[in-house]
Amino acid sequence: MIDDEFSTFKRHSAWFAQRGSQTLHDIHAGELEDFWRRRASSSPDAKLPNWECAGPFNIAGRVTSLIAHPADPRRLWAGAAAGGVWSSADGGGSWQSCWPNWASQNIGALASDPADPNLIYCATGEANLSPDCYPGTGLYVSRDGGGNWKLLAAADTHNLPRRIGVLLPLQLAHSTLYVGGLTLNEQHPAGLYGSPDRGKTWRREDGPSSSNYWCHSLAAHPDGFLLAGLELGGAQTGIWRRDGNGVWKQMHGGLPAGDKTGRISLAIAPSRPGTVYALLANRLGSEVLGVFRSRDGGERWQEVGGAHFAAEGQSCYNNTIAVHPDDPDTVVCGLYDIHITRDGGRTWRRASHWDAEESSPQYVHSDQHAILLPGGNLIYAANDGGVAASEDLGETWAMRTQGLVNTMFYDIDVAPANARIFGGGSQDNGSLVAGVNGPEGDFLRVLGGDGAWMVFDPEDEHHVVGSRSDIHIFRHTAGQHWREEFWEEISPKGMKPDEHHQNAIAVVAIDPAHPRTLWVGSRRLWRTARDGREWQPVSPELDGSAITAIEIPPTAPGQVWAGTRNGGIFRTLDDGETWSGDLSGPEIPARVITRIETHPRKASLLVVTVGGTGMISRALPRARRHGAAPITSGMENMAHVFLSEDAGLSWRPIGTPEMPNVAYHAAVFETHEPYRLFVANDCGVWMTEDFAAWTDISTSLPNAMISDLVYHHRDRSLTAATYGRGIWRASNPFPPGRSAHRVL
Repeated sequence: MIDDEFSTFKRHSAWFAQRGSQTLHDIHAGELEDFWRRRASSSPDAKLPNWECAGPFNIAGRVTSLIAHPADPRRLWAGAAAGGVWSSADGGGSWQSCWPNWASQNIGALASDPADPNLIYCATGEANLSPDCYPGTGLYVSRDGGGNWKLLAAADTHNLPRRIGVLLPLQLAHSTLYVGGLTLNEQHPAGLYGSPDRGKTWRREDGPSSSNYWCHSLAAHPDGFLLAGLELGGAQTGIWRRDGNGVWKQMHGGLPAGDKTGRISLAIAPSRPGTVYALLANRLGSEVLGVFRSRDGGERWQEVGGAHFAAEGQSCYNNTIAVHPDDPDTVVCGLYDIHITRDGGRTWRRASHWDAEESSPQYVHSDQHAILLPGGNLIYAANDGGVAASEDLGETWAMRTQGLVNTMFYDIDVAPANARIFGGGSQDNGSLVAGVNGPEGDFLRVLGGDGAWMVFDPEDEHHVVGSRSDIHIFRHTAGQHWREEFWEEISPKGMKPDEHHQNAIAVVAIDPAHPRTLWVGSRRLWRTARDGREWQPVSPELDGSAITAIEIPPTAPGQVWAGTRNGGIFRTLDDGETWSGDLSGPEIPARVITRIETHPRKASLLVVTVGGTGMISRALPRARRHGAAPITSGMENMAHVFLSEDAGLSWRPIGTPEMPNVAYHAAVFETHEPYRLFVANDCGVWMTEDFAAWTDISTSLPNAMISDLVYHHRDRSLTAATYGRGIWRASNPFPPGRSAHRVL
């Protein structure tokens, strides 16, 4: 099972790791692409709903890679962590998606061919060592500046890494291409790979090691040698050099010991190629070991960062460096913030402030993943909030995210009293709300940090509760005013610090009959009947794992359901005074319960969805369930959606073989007859009227993870949250008396 401490630097990303599809995390990412290709080749039913993007158009998510046209630095391409490739013709002032709908959305690296800037390579699979980064399917190429793409080298057929963080076409040998990647699965390849023929054939560089190793960065010298930042473990981690004859050598002069070193970023000075800079993380991936400079192509190194970077962190995740094309002494480092030296490292200044007001010219979103210096005083930075630009060498900044719709949402809720107002928690972008200021599609950040859950009062769109990661809960207090100062923290005061850390992304539920009664879960349930003024724990630790789903049936006062990370399902009939044992039974796999949803008119009829990691079956022998032997069989047709018609006493799977074998994240009933059921997964949204025949109603949805789903009673609309492509809505998808045609 996945531990709460899965990530050493971003605990909230355990939420993603616990829900990630087995298809993507354990088997093969190409299965999703195959599914999307088949979907794209079929004609959509005209009766099915049409989804439209609802934003955010003004707040972007994580961008992993960034390149510019060498003759026009305002022409940009950005690779999103889970949102495909985007292009801009005006320096990031506006963005358009230029990525095929069927291809892997998870972008690791971009590069243009030195001889032809319209020839662009894209490597899929994010390599930032976060559990919420999906692997990819290989290397793609566009020959028309991103207008059209095709698969150049599939990861499986060429035995390439599925997480590629660096992509380097050689300047002097235009047909030579290198990729460097890593793996979080020891059965998959990792390391540095070279192609002599523009990606047709590939060879692994075994000079550093014939075993798996991680390659984070590359720098090519005009004399023909190559520098690589490699993580091999132990003393061999460090900077390696490959000479023109293919012989590898580890560089030692002045560098920290390999057993202390982690991720390394390299940058060579174009105007003086003998000058090379390296940004080194420590082995644990948190602190910065230092910035080092070599004046002789990497033979000898000098530490030039000093104590300047002492306050920086998580450098295994945000770690990038670049040198000005015309000045070898002007260097830009990206960590949490952006740091600049103009004198080769003798002095540094913190050029951006992630903790400044967003209107400040010093504000840049945190967590830098790529730095681009096209020339002059222009700097671009790609980070967890999209793309930032400075036109005065870092003196002032502006976030340039308009139209870059790649925000990564954990959840979404829509105000039942006003469908124009909706919002949810997002990765590193806080809690966002739409419909409260600005044009349609613009969102307002109402809570900072990492957003978590949001719930609206059934009758009052201004009474809403939001949360940050680690169970920090806030109530909106001021009617029409929505900025962060109008939210009051109402977290349970009796919850101890270690209990806050039991559930990074905690579900918050509001009682539909008593909107001042709220529920939240750590490893036990907490309840307030006074709108957060007083909280009490109202359950034991149900099965020792975090609570991941809470359901309060609208037709059964006193009844509350809870699902857990270990796949447990529990029920109270008396508002938490007493609790059942685990009602999950043998049919439901011991995997994270992502949603419990009761029928709008029958509290005894409920549906459960499960995620994609954990143990397969409770019926397996105990030794196998606890790791004595690998579980490799039975995964191909594991169910993910289950129905009970007797209040949880028995369960049966209701998915069909045609539905994709991926993680399922949400379920919601239509609140009008015929009370259709909608479920969301890593491939889209499905619907059933009879729990037997299912219809794929994804139509115009992007091929992204659908993390949440809301049906709005008054508008008869569906709202879907994605992890990487923002929010999408289908207005009045099935008017009264109209049914969808079965397509599965």
